[in-house]
Amino acid sequence: MSDQRPGLETVVIGGGLAGISSALHLADRGQRVRLLERAPALGGLCRSIPDPTMGRVDTGQHVYLGCCTQLELLLARLGVRPSLRQRRLELMVVDPATAETRLLRAAPLPPPLHLLPMLARWPGLPRGQVAGARRVLSSLRSTGPQQLDDVPALSWLESLGQSPAIIRAVWEPLLVAACNLDLDSCSAAAAAQVIREGLLGSASGAALRVPGTDLTSWLGPPSERALARAGVEVRLRVRAQGVSRGADGRLQVTDDQGSSLSADRVVLATRAAHALGLLRRGGLSDPALERAAELPDSPIVNVHLFTDRPFLPHPVVVVPRSPLQWLFDRSALSPGEGLMEGIHHSAISISAAEDEIGVGEDRLVKTMWELCRSTFPAASRARLLGSRVTREAHATFAPVTGSSRLRPGPLTSVPGLVVAGSWTATGWPATMEGAVRSGAAAAAAA
Repeated sequence: MSDQRPGLETVVIGGGLAGISSALHLADRGQRVRLLERAPALGGLCRSIPDPTMGRVDTGQHVYLGCCTQLELLLARLGVRPSLRQRRLELMVVDPATAETRLLRAAPLPPPLHLLPMLARWPGLPRGQVAGARRVLSSLRSTGPQQLDDVPALSWLESLGQSPAIIRAVWEPLLVAACNLDLDSCSAAAAAQVIREGLLGSASGAALRVPGTDLTSWLGPPSERALARAGVEVRLRVRAQGVSRGADGRLQVTDDQGSSLSADRVVLATRAAHALGLLRRGGLSDPALERAAELPDSPIVNVHLFTDRPFLPHPVVVVPRSPLQWLFDRSALSPGEGLMEGIHHSAISISAAEDEIGVGEDRLVKTMWELCRSTFPAASRARLLGSRVTREAHATFAPVTGSSRLRPGPLTSVPGLVVAGSWTATGWPATMEGAVRSGAAAAAAA
């Protein structure tokens, strides 16, 4: 008999996308849900911080693809839309060696044919390399993800005849941004999932979606309204301290305000290490969560540049073989953003930022601005008026080789306790889509 009877009380710990998703699904199933979030707003790592020049800047530039169907369903329920919503993938790619710039568009053809025109015109990529790229696409039709988990993505690509030129020009900028890890450390299973779902699923699957306005405004208030409509009680600025088993057999959640909540179900929608700490402080344990806490983290650094004029040739620009990686014209993507007129906002998003995470702000800005001036002709005519560096040391889990066996499903060995988060066994690397899917899975397993 199902235990999902109306009136079951559930506490969700964590107000990121995984927590929001699980709370809504649980409320839809008739459960009474309380959500605890230690921050002053919902959204988790999808957040922004105050800035004296722009009002707010995102701690990390978030992008998702057309194949992120569960995320799109959640955003539709929240009444939230991205500012950029492509029908098919479109990228401005710059060859840093020659400064050649090309606007590339996927063709309105069935996959994988829709990608061939882009590869044929990719700057810095010899024409003979396109046939090599097709071997990767063909390989994915016969290779399962578990066969690739212990193989580094770089070795896998090389085994398929990919030259250093095509790896550095095409696969590296696409896969490092999606997996947030260098290809020599990343599991080939994670890379293959990105290619299979993001590039090969459909002609629209790789189309970019870029959130509008700052992330806290974009996601926080709409999530609060949707949760309230669903009957979920949201408690912000409340930090859970531990999860234990009460004398009555129910789970007990203590918080930093001295309260203790009794619940039939608890969803831990936090980082794995934080979830494990909550259990340990309550005298509980779970072997799968112990293993998941061993997953390493990978950082992301964003460099925000405020100039007197725009210098990027497109709202989204990719610079392979360069520390610049991906750049976004925030003023073009979010018109009206900022506190002062005459200031243009561009953001550089640096994934797998192990080398940059500890670099001083002045030095990092100087390096990135010099690269911009040498890469984009318009930057040499622009004046840098200000800057801001944001860092997320624990931005995502790192999908290293063998990481799939460390990623648990939603169920734990503690009755009534389930977990959610992009680090669980979603099949995806650490993405917004994975977080939303994990929340739905946790609700179904509760």
